[in-house]
Amino acid sequence: MSFAQSLIDNVVRIAEEKGAKKVSKVVVEIGKLLMLNPEQLKFCYEVVSKGTIAENSELELIEVKPIIKCSICGKEYDTPFAICDCGGVLTVEGGKDAVIKKIEMEI
Repeated sequence: MSFAQSLIDNVVRIAEEKGAKKVSKVVVEIGKLLMLNPEQLKFCYEVVSKGTIAENSELELIEVKPIIKCSICGKEYDTPFAICDCGGVLTVEGGKDAVIKKIEMEI
C-alpha cells in the first residue's frame, strides 16, 4: 500500500505542477526485482487515488526484466544469484526501479 501511496503522491504533485484538472492515465515501468504483484498494485492504486485528481485513472504497468551477466565470461542469467558457473561474480543492471514514464492529464 505504501508503494501505491508514494506513486499517487508523485503523480498528483506532478499533475498539479502542470495545472492539471484530472489525470486519466499513468504509465509506470516496474522492475521485476522489486517483486511487486501488478494486480495488488493496481488495486492499491485505485484505493489511494480516491478523492484525488487521479481518481478513476488507468494505471498501466510495464514490467522491466533485469540484465544479469557474469563479469568474467559474459553469460546471461534470468535470476540473480552470487556466482557464475565459471566462478565469476554476477552483475545486475536494471529491473530494480520504478519509473513514471507518462502521465496523461486534462489541463
